[in-house]
Amino acid sequence: MRRKLLDFRRADDSNDFKYSLDYGKVNSSFPKPAILLIGGAEEGTVGEDAATQWFLKRAYYPDYLVLRCGRIGRQAQWIKNNYKELINSAAELSINSREAANNPKVVQYIKDADALYLAGGDQNEYEDYWEGTATEDAINYLINHKKVPVAGSSAGMAILGDYYYAPARRGLLSSEILNNPFHQNTQDIYRSNFLQVPFLKNVITDTHLDRRNDDHPETRYGRIFGLMARIMLDEHQTYGIGLEEGAFVAIDENGMAQVFGNDSTRGQDAYFLQTNGAAPEQIEPELPLIWDNDGRAVKVYRIKGTPSGSGLFDLKNWSTAEGGTWEYWFTRGGYSGFRQERM
Repeated sequence: MRRKLLDFRRADDSNDFKYSLDYGKVNSSFPKPAILLIGGAEEGTVGEDAATQWFLKRAYYPDYLVLRCGRIGRQAQWIKNNYKELINSAAELSINSREAANNPKVVQYIKDADALYLAGGDQNEYEDYWEGTATEDAINYLINHKKVPVAGSSAGMAILGDYYYAPARRGLLSSEILNNPFHQNTQDIYRSNFLQVPFLKNVITDTHLDRRNDDHPETRYGRIFGLMARIMLDEHQTYGIGLEEGAFVAIDENGMAQVFGNDSTRGQDAYFLQTNGAAPEQIEPELPLIWDNDGRAVKVYRIKGTPSGSGLFDLKNWSTAEGGTWEYWFTRGGYSGFRQERM
C-alpha cells in the first residue's frame, strides 16, 4: 500500500496545510495521453461525471493535481470524495507569484503528478505568474514528455489553446469586437509561447459561449468569431474550439475528439471552427467587422454532448467528423450582421 497525501497548498509562502489519507492504490501502469476541455459551469451533472470518469481512467489511478491562482478551491476534495476508487491521491496547489512559480519544490510537485487539472479563475493571472517560469516548463513536461492526461476548465481551458485571450481589464463582449475589431478590450490576444498542447496548434479556445445573465449581457459566439478574425491578420489558416457551459471535449492520443454533456436541449454543444482561407473584407479600427466570404467566412462543426459521449471530430485534419452538423458563421456588418447558419 502506498501512503499519499490529500494535500492543499498555497505556493505564495503562506497558509500551507495538509490532510493525510491512505488510498491503497498503486499507479503501476502508464497513463494514456488525453486532453479534456471543460465549458465552465459543469458542477453536479451526468455529463461531468461521464467526462471525469473518462479522464481518470486514462490516467490510471493517478496522483491528481489541481493548479490555480488565488485561494485554494474544492476540486481536489471533490475528486477525493466522489472518485476515490479511481485515484491514488488528490492535491491542490495555488501558485500566486513568479517567485513561487520558480520554486524547485513547487516544480517537482507538478512533475510528480499523473493527471493535471487547470482550474477556472483568471487566465491573466496564469499568464502573469506562470508564463516564462519553471512552472510553465513543468506543465509542458507533463503534457509532452510524461504525457499525462490534462484538463482545463474556463480559464484553465483558455490557456491550453495555442492562441489565448487573457484580458487584463474587463472581458471582451461579442458586440465590442464585432463592431470594432480593435476595441481596447481586444489588446490581450496572445500567441502562445506558453503551453504547447498536441492538436491545439493555431487554435484559440473559448468557454461559456451560451452564458447570458445580468452580469453577462451577451453570448460569446460572436466573440470567438471576432477573435479568429483578428488572428487571421497573422495566420492564413486559423482554428477555434468553443464550448457551451455544459459541454466537455475529450481528446484522445490520436487527436479524436468526442463531446460529453447532459443530453438536454440547450447548453451542451461544442463548436470546432476553421477559416476558409479568406481574410475579412473589412477589419479596421472603429469600423464594424465585415467577414462574409459569401456566407462562408468560418466553417463550423457542432456536436451536442451526451452522457455517453457523442460525435467524433478529427483534430489532425479538421475534416473527418460524425455525429454533428456543419454550419457557416459570418457577419455582413458588425454585431447586428452576425449569423450562424446550417449548411
